[in-house]
Formats: sequence, C-alpha cells, structure tokens
Amino acid sequence: MSDSGIHLTTLGHRIRHHRVAQGFTLDELGALVGVAGSQLSLIENGKREPKLSLLQAIAHATDTDAQTSFPASRRTAVRRLRSNLNTHR
Repeated sequence: MSDSGIHLTTLGHRIRHHRVAQGFTLDELGALVGVAGSQLSLIENGKREPKLSLLQAIAHATDTDAQTSFPASRRTAVRRLRSNLNTHR
C-alpha cells in the first residue's frame, strides 16, 4: 500500500474515533458539516481524501483540535497550495 493510502486510512480512523466519541452517526455529523453521511463513510474508510475545510468543520463539530488530530501530510498540503494558486491565476 502506498504512503497516501496508509495516511488516508489513519486519518479516517481518527475521524471515526472522534465522531463515535461524540455520539454522532455518520448522517448526524454529515448534517453538521454539510456533506452526506455516505461521503463521511468514504473518508473514514480511507477511500476519499477530505478537503482541509471539511477537516476543520469535522474538528469543530467534534470539539477536536484539527491540527493535532488530523495533521495533513506535507505532500498533501503542498499539492493543495499549488492547486489553489493555479485556480486563482
């Protein structure tokens, strides 16, 4: 498995842990953060990479610190920065 696969799986497990600790179902948390529960399921299972804004919303909804609970890999952060820069040109 690639590094990104391991990273996404670990991230998904952390999100699930915080969601369950707060007593939210996938649909309940999804409603709070503005995505479908099915999308959260894909993220929790490491099949989809969430945007930073969604991670921040999840952290807020689960009363968690996003930077310590859901640290982005350097590669992911650089890729998003480049994408944002190219979009705004």
